[in-house]
Formats: sequence, structure tokens, C-alpha cells
Amino acid sequence: MNPDSTHIYTKDEINMVVKESIGPHSGAVVNALTFDQAYDLATQEPDRQYHTGGNSTPFTVQARITTKGEHRGSRVIVFRSDDQERARAYPCCWGARTNCNSTHIEPYTPQMKR
Repeated sequence: MNPDSTHIYTKDEINMVVKESIGPHSGAVVNALTFDQAYDLATQEPDRQYHTGGNSTPFTVQARITTKGEHRGSRVIVFRSDDQERARAYPCCWGARTNCNSTHIEPYTPQMKR
């Protein structure tokens, strides 16, 4: 698809999934790893590629330390695909369907396995 700056694309035209907003730290997800284990894995294997559970979209993870905002100085796992940040998870978000900003993290967190 060639982007056209005069056309407003619908989510169906760009094959995009839009999930309902359910609020921060909503729902529960069973993850194979604890946050500490997942953070260590992301640190040890920074180039590893994972796939989301639903449509198998490839993604990578980055283990970082937050430099600003409410979580400044906290460890964070950043989920990226197509060279863009898609979501991030802090320790307080781990095990929930959404993170502190109500972004869905459940397509990513259960896929992190050793």
C-alpha cells in the first residue's frame, strides 16, 4: 500500500486491530516467566524474535531503564515490531492484560518463554 496523505485510511484498509480500552492493569494473563525472568531474557537475548499469540506478528523486546515520567529509574520491557514501540510493561503491569497506560500487553507477555 502506498500511503496517500489526502486519504484517511480505515483500520481495515491497513489491516490494523484496534482493541477496546479497558483501563490500566485490567484483566489477568498467565505468563510463562516472571517479570524478573523476562527482563533477564530480554537482556541476554536482545535480538531474539517472538510472535504474538493471535496473528503471529513478529516482535522483539528491549530491557531498559526508564529515564523520565512516573516510572523514572524503573526497569521496563519494551515490545517493538516494524521498528516501532508497540507497548511497554513495568513490573507493576506484569500479569495484567493492559499496562499503566491502558495499552494491551497480552499479545506480547505470554509469548516470552525460555
